[in-house]
Amino acid sequence: MTTGRLAKVASIAIAATATALLLSGCIAGGAADDGAPQAAPQVEIEQGSLTGVTTADGVEYLGIPFAEPPVGDLRWREPEAPEPWAGVLDASKPGPDCAQTVNGDSDGSLSENCLYLNVYAPEDAAQERLPVVVFLHGGGYTAGTPNIYDGRNFSATGDAVTVIPAYRLGLFGFFATAATAEEGEYGAQGNWGMLDQQQALRWVQENIETFGGDPDNVTIVGESAGGGSVCFQLASPTAEGLFDKAVVQSMACGAGAPASDPTEFTTQWGCAADDAECLRAVPTSTIVGTATGFGFASPASGGPDQPVGPLEAAADGTLADVPIMMGVTRDEWLGFASAQYPLDPAEYEAGVTAQFGALAPDVLELYPADAGEDPIFASGWLSGDSMFACPSVVASDSFADAGRSVYFYEFADETTPGWRSLGDPFPPSTLELGATHTTELQYLFNYTAAQRALDEEQLALADQMVALWSAFFETGAPSIDGGPEWSTFADGREVLELKTEEAGGLEMIDTFESAHNCGFWNGLG
Repeated sequence: MTTGRLAKVASIAIAATATALLLSGCIAGGAADDGAPQAAPQVEIEQGSLTGVTTADGVEYLGIPFAEPPVGDLRWREPEAPEPWAGVLDASKPGPDCAQTVNGDSDGSLSENCLYLNVYAPEDAAQERLPVVVFLHGGGYTAGTPNIYDGRNFSATGDAVTVIPAYRLGLFGFFATAATAEEGEYGAQGNWGMLDQQQALRWVQENIETFGGDPDNVTIVGESAGGGSVCFQLASPTAEGLFDKAVVQSMACGAGAPASDPTEFTTQWGCAADDAECLRAVPTSTIVGTATGFGFASPASGGPDQPVGPLEAAADGTLADVPIMMGVTRDEWLGFASAQYPLDPAEYEAGVTAQFGALAPDVLELYPADAGEDPIFASGWLSGDSMFACPSVVASDSFADAGRSVYFYEFADETTPGWRSLGDPFPPSTLELGATHTTELQYLFNYTAAQRALDEEQLALADQMVALWSAFFETGAPSIDGGPEWSTFADGREVLELKTEEAGGLEMIDTFESAHNCGFWNGLG
């Protein structure tokens, strides 16, 4: 199995399981509320006036439309700029979540009319030109919402203006038919969700100065599928000039998938694949119901918006010429592996043999069933190393070979709060799963799907991480007073390990590749 294949498997597997994870936070409610709002601030943007909310951490403007609703004739088309509105828009509440399947059931708050974004800024920042961060949420391109994150950590320090947009998901965001292929240059691949992200970035260029942001200093940040989105935007000609730096969290920058055959879906909807009128008349709920069997999505390469994937773009010289920060959590796959708990050792070994064939003895030597308290640990570490840690090394090397500055981190807080109880297939467990997928988001973007609040040591680590990310947003070179010098990955192959002071603090390490067996995994290519 090649490294590229491993990266592709990662994107598919994440998508199928991360839906439940990310949407558990969505169901729980919107962005955190830490007190009664104060006087409503008001701003004027290109489309009209809007009022937001003042909090202890700054000002927030929620649910701002950045595109026309992609409904009716605009379903499965590139997004259009929003029309101006009359009067004053109430931007005190977030917009609806994009239509998707939540643990197999549609939720009433979901809508195709979902292209809204949330802005978080320091109070009285309107006259500033602060760095701008645009955060792209994860969820396997099939699930998720901007409304379970916020940018208060960055606005509270006065260091950045944060924008968190929605984008179309699943069959609404990554789907093409013969009908869409005939209608325009983007229709053959159907990367509507990616084009939504670019429309949000164009909105930022037009409007962010009003909130105190600098349109000439924009960083795109994404985690999981959001990180994959950042990878693909780095390779997209139509995103050129829309951002100046990039952060990829917990996603290997693999190849784009070919556009999928839509026939199985259009047949269920009672439409021919080339009948645009019929397809656009299919009820939202029908498409959502069909999507219960659509466990993953991915941007497709081969069109004008995405000619090639990010690694190919690095090789052919078309990758965006911007500084890049990327990294992983130490125990990426352990949360997902917990769905198998308790796992019989013989079952684990049989699974490894079935997947790796002749390589199985070598894999089992590196990841024996008794490597942890239960074989799920070996399973989780195996998958995390092969699908996240080591392919991320390959991507870092590819980007560095293309002349890009790449800063690599590993989030390694072993006592992180972890995920809330997600129910079947993730049983309640007293196992300490370490720094699993998404756990760093609580430290940066107040992710609401965590089990508990951060303790004092973790809050101190969160402050350090926010300062490091903020420094990168500002200058493209992350550093903080009193911290280690964060050198590029190409300069010594060192990684910044992010831990609490109690566990050793911030530290540059040169053992990342050996600890994750990257010599083995990346040698399979």
